[in-house]
Amino acid sequence: MNRTIQPAFTQPNKLEIQFPKELELQNGVKLFWMDDVKDASVKLDIEWCAGSKYQHKKLAANFTNKLLLSGNDQKLGSQIAEEIDFHGGYLQHEMDRDHAGVTLYGLNDNIHAIFGVFADAFMNCTFPTLEFEKERSVSLMRFKIDSKKVKSVCSRKFTQSIFGADSAYGQLAEISDFEAIQREDVIDFYKEFYLSSNASIFLVGQVDDDFIQLLYDWTGHLNSKELNYLPTEPVQSKGRMDEKVPNALQSAIRFGRLFVDKNHPDYFKFQLLNTAFGGYFGSRLMTNIREDKGYTYGIGSTAAVMENASYIYISTEVGVDVKEATISEILSEMKRLRTELIPEEELARVKNYMLGDFLRHADGAIAMMENFKNIHFNQLKNTYYSDFISAIHAATSEELKEIANRYFNPADYLIVTAG
Repeated sequence: MNRTIQPAFTQPNKLEIQFPKELELQNGVKLFWMDDVKDASVKLDIEWCAGSKYQHKKLAANFTNKLLLSGNDQKLGSQIAEEIDFHGGYLQHEMDRDHAGVTLYGLNDNIHAIFGVFADAFMNCTFPTLEFEKERSVSLMRFKIDSKKVKSVCSRKFTQSIFGADSAYGQLAEISDFEAIQREDVIDFYKEFYLSSNASIFLVGQVDDDFIQLLYDWTGHLNSKELNYLPTEPVQSKGRMDEKVPNALQSAIRFGRLFVDKNHPDYFKFQLLNTAFGGYFGSRLMTNIREDKGYTYGIGSTAAVMENASYIYISTEVGVDVKEATISEILSEMKRLRTELIPEEELARVKNYMLGDFLRHADGAIAMMENFKNIHFNQLKNTYYSDFISAIHAATSEELKEIANRYFNPADYLIVTAG
């Protein structure tokens, strides 16, 4: 190899996704296992259909997930955490509107012991009153602190207004809900949505057959149950809403509208357009509002896709004296994309960024599993990522202008400010 010669510049034309093995465990639980790992690390994700959209009482989903290993008659939650730590393990809790779960990390020679501690604590959790009241107190204190921040005030109003305050995605907790939630509500949610067969297990690591058998035996303790959930259509508000926050030095701003899912033919090209608009550090919003005007430290535009709804949102925080100027500049950048073609040099730069980002998010087995989870939960084709890359290569400035006129019309947007 002649190291004095610069390697040729190339762009990926497709992305070869590594798909995991699929194993059927007991009670309909599926295990997705990726064992092509070069080291001894193991990551185990267990996800349930137990997000906030399923709760019958506000906060039930959140409290249940946080308290899954809070203890039982034999062990305190602190003892369970110490045992996992003793075996070199680490545990994370995860929850969003659609799913909830836990992630276990360890090495392949101690993952048996780590999972054993988890499995025992999970199956025998009694949600001790002391732990429940502690979580109520801490969460309420955090809620009260966040409720005074303009970012939180703006986000809450935006969420309620873009989905509808009474919808599954638009429901938000109030102080009264922290007082109303009871330990029995958490136990009921745990029994209905965790001790059921709607779990999916994602395993990355070189583990032996004994560990797979351990997972198989554990799923035998879950109850087989059909999940009945009827989604409701979100009802978006449009126009301007201003929330007053006394003595605020900053204003939070959110633009947004409902959007399409990842199977829609416009999705790939919109993501390219959105990256140019506000999806990376060199985007138009960052260049204009951060670098040129100095109104903010950061501004971005994102397309968020969930199981039963999707939306676009633009968010930032600025000084109260430049709030109106910032809104005007955002609208101006949207208009430019609707009326002007993106220059070829800029489009090439954005394409290069996105293609590089694809490669970065496909580096290693853990990243590959995250890509698979995206395909699995969104019911996408196995060629999704290669199709995405092909769409990026083929997209033209003229096509992106058409997409901008379709999705960047201010009349379709909700604008919320707080400050």
